[in-house]
Amino acid sequence: MPKYDLTPAIKFVGIDKYDANDSLGNQITNVRITLSFEDGDGDLGESLKDNAAREDYLKENGGWGNYQTQVLKLEKDKWVNYDLPLLSFLVFPVLKTDGTRGPIRGKLDYDISFPNSRQGKLAPLKFLVKIRDRELRESNIIETDSISVPIYDAEL
Repeated sequence: MPKYDLTPAIKFVGIDKYDANDSLGNQITNVRITLSFEDGDGDLGESLKDNAAREDYLKENGGWGNYQTQVLKLEKDKWVNYDLPLLSFLVFPVLKTDGTRGPIRGKLDYDISFPNSRQGKLAPLKFLVKIRDRELRESNIIETDSISVPIYDAEL
């Protein structure tokens, strides 16, 4: 049985985008960030359905879920923070569902949606990502490659 640290570790695997429709039929561009992960006790993921107390606990401890994304936008040859409020509280589901503790490793895909609109313009973005386990141990931070997606920004 492999031995991994109890603090999750992640590596950047890839970033891609694809067009889709949301539940209302509006066209969106999804950005999929793929990470590989290792965790010594397998306590990755959250089950927040009908668990407001757990959600409140996470918010009280850093204000984020178990997947944190910082967005950077290229402006005048410089990467600057780009605030997307919809990304303030992100969670992925429990990855080890058999209820046992033990090492786990694999890949995690996370999709971030950007609405397509006539006012939107393509802009290069990249992402800084970290995850945390249910004991609030935070992983390292990875940086993705850049990718151009449609965003509406009065400054573009």
